[in-house]
Amino acid sequence: MKRENRFCLYGIFLSVAVLLGGCGPHPQPRARTGFYFDTSVTITLYQTNGLSAGKADALFSDCFALCETYENMLSRTKEGSDIWQINHAQGAPVEVHDETAALLRQALQYCEKTDGAVDITIAPLSDLWDFSSENLENLSRTPPDPAQIAQRLPHVDYRNITISGNTVTLSDPQAALDLGCIAKGYIADQIKAYLREQGVNSAIINLGGNVLTLGKKPDGSPFRLGIQKPFDVRNAPIASLAVTDASLVSSGVYERYFEADGIRYHHLLNTRTGMPENNTLLSVTILSDSSAEGDILSTACFLLGPEAGMACVESLPGVEAVFITEDYELHSSSGLSGLVQKR
Repeated sequence: MKRENRFCLYGIFLSVAVLLGGCGPHPQPRARTGFYFDTSVTITLYQTNGLSAGKADALFSDCFALCETYENMLSRTKEGSDIWQINHAQGAPVEVHDETAALLRQALQYCEKTDGAVDITIAPLSDLWDFSSENLENLSRTPPDPAQIAQRLPHVDYRNITISGNTVTLSDPQAALDLGCIAKGYIADQIKAYLREQGVNSAIINLGGNVLTLGKKPDGSPFRLGIQKPFDVRNAPIASLAVTDASLVSSGVYERYFEADGIRYHHLLNTRTGMPENNTLLSVTILSDSSAEGDILSTACFLLGPEAGMACVESLPGVEAVFITEDYELHSSSGLSGLVQKR
C-alpha cells in the first residue's frame, strides 16, 4: 500500500508557477535568479525569523556556486566535465567524482526498471536533434534525416555503461551520456540540503521547472504550486498543489519543441525509434521527496505512456503523479484520487 501522501490539489487561483496567498505580518521573501544548465535557476528564501540582506546574499552566492560546480561536473557540453570526459574517451576508462558515479548508478536503476525507455546514453540522438534553447530559435530548422537517426540508434544502450568504484567505461566508443533527465533534480536536492544545513527552514528552489520546496511558508501553510497547462500562451496552470517539503517536476511536449511542415517535434525521444515519443500524453508531473527521482520519473513515465507510466508510479512508495492527456484531461495516481480539479 502506498505511503500516505503529503500533497493536496486545489482549484486554480493565479496563473503563476508559485501561487502565493496574502502577505500577512511575516518577512517578505528574498529571491535571486541565475542561468545554468541552459535554463533559469531561481531560489526564493522564506524565513520565519527573517534574513538579513547580507546573510541572504551569502546564501544565494553559495547556492549558485553549487550550481556552477555541478554544471562543471555533470554537463555533457562543458569541456572537462566528468560527463564530457567520458563521452570523449572513445571507450577508455574515466575516473570521475564519487558523486558522478553515484548519480550514474541511480540513473541506471531507472534505465533498467523501464527496460531502456529512459536511457542516459541518449546523447547521440540528443546531439542530432539539438533541442538547445539557441537552436530552437531557428525558425527554418527541419527534423534530422531518417538515415542519420538509424545510424545513431545502435549506440543508445545503457548496458554499454560499466561502473567500477568511481571509474566509468563505455564499451561502445561511439556511445555518449546525457544526464539531462536527472541532473537538475539532483542539483536541486543538493541545494536544499545545503540550505537546511544553514538553518533555512522555508524556501523554494526552481531549476527550470524542477520545483523543490523546503518546509512550509512562514505562516505554517503549505506552498501552492501550479501544474502548467500545456501550450498556454500565458503559462497558466491547469491545476495547483499544496506542497510541503517536497518536489514537483513536470516533463511535457510543450517544453522544448519546434514545428516543421505543420508537425510538432519535441525533445522527449523514443529510445527505440529515435523520434519524439508520440502517445496520448502532453505532460507528466511527479510529486516525490527527491527531485532527482521526480526528474527521471517524469521523463520515464512520459516515455512509458499513460498505462505503463501510471503503473510505474503506483509501484513506488511516496511517489504520486498527474498525467495530462491530449484532450487536456487530468489523470492522477491513487494517492491523489478525487483531489484533482481541472480549471
